[in-house]
Amino acid sequence: MTQLAELCHAFVLHSRPYREKSRLVDVWTLEHGRMSAVMRQHVPPLFQPCLVAWRGKTPLKTISHCESVGMPLVLEGDALFAGFYLNELLVRLLVTEEPQLELFALYTASLPCCNQRTLLEPTLRQFERGLLATLGYAVNFYQDAVGQAILPERYYHYDPEQGFIVTPSQLAETWQGSILLAIAKEDFNQQATRQAAKLILRRALAQQLGSKPLKSRELWQRTP
Repeated sequence: MTQLAELCHAFVLHSRPYREKSRLVDVWTLEHGRMSAVMRQHVPPLFQPCLVAWRGKTPLKTISHCESVGMPLVLEGDALFAGFYLNELLVRLLVTEEPQLELFALYTASLPCCNQRTLLEPTLRQFERGLLATLGYAVNFYQDAVGQAILPERYYHYDPEQGFIVTPSQLAETWQGSILLAIAKEDFNQQATRQAAKLILRRALAQQLGSKPLKSRELWQRTP
């Protein structure tokens, strides 16, 4: 990529020390997607919208300008861990230098919702679905593995490679069609629906993440 002069809308997803006075950062821009870069100036906080410009033709860019935009978003408690989780998913799964406009908008809208306890779980599930769809692995909660409509009274098992498979009765890790249809409509009022969505989407994401565990999830689970 040639040097860019314009400022791009961005979030810093992760940063770590790099050499003496620099940071190695994962930056996600609206206009050009995710990239790795070296930043020598002050790194804005996570979840802070900013404008960035960079230079460099190699995969590792150099941030030449960075300025924060608007007030910083403060996430606390479970909301903070949720923010770490979203960021880690993006760093692990997004292809570099490929814009994802709809997902960027969904991320921007999701962050403040994490601070509202009643919206936290639905927000995470909606983002996971959006991310999987962006990657080309959307989970179809309306149809089973052979293209038949999900029926409210039937029970289904989820296979990440095939989809939902009809089972003769309620077994371990099977879900009634009515629950799958509620997930499809993003109706998370019932605890059973929220739990099913969490397990199914976790399994779908695991297919893309591989065997390396998510650090944010481990940290979240260890926190009392």
